[in-house]
Amino acid sequence: IRAYINEVIKMKKRTVALVIACTLTITSGCMPQNGEPDNSTVDIQTTTPATEYEKVSIYLPDENAQNLVSKEVQIEKNDEPMVELVQALVTEKALPAGTEVEKWSVSKDDAPAVILDLNKAFADGILNSGSTGELMMLGSLINTVWKYFEPASITLNVDGEPLETGHNIYDTPFTSPISLTNE
Repeated sequence: IRAYINEVIKMKKRTVALVIACTLTITSGCMPQNGEPDNSTVDIQTTTPATEYEKVSIYLPDENAQNLVSKEVQIEKNDEPMVELVQALVTEKALPAGTEVEKWSVSKDDAPAVILDLNKAFADGILNSGSTGELMMLGSLINTVWKYFEPASITLNVDGEPLETGHNIYDTPFTSPISLTNE
């Protein structure tokens, strides 16, 4: 019996040695030749959708600040076209630096109404621009929004309240573009 037990122990030792040898063989196939572990990763290509742009017309004061001229620009095509339009006007210096859209909406009626609420930087810029500057800024903004949305009216607010300048209180909606173009 003792010989049988010794034979079983030898077989178990050979089996364990064989398992270890197989394990080392398998894992060494995953190791580079220099014996260092392979820390490289598999690159998984993820594609982000390409940004889409659309051409739009914005209105800017001419060099004499007497008329508005149309300029085609590209804005990012997204769920916030009003933000993109206002940013394009700020970039072109037609609106004061720092002007931002607080909130906006367009009704889904047959005759849509636009409500646009801008921040205080817009009102401050108009207050410091004189009557011609006020007219040019409002014309640029209203005509650009009108061209894009083709609404029946545009209500303009600043921080939730009608825009007040030293020259006017804009507490009624604009019902047409501002006529300052040579087109």
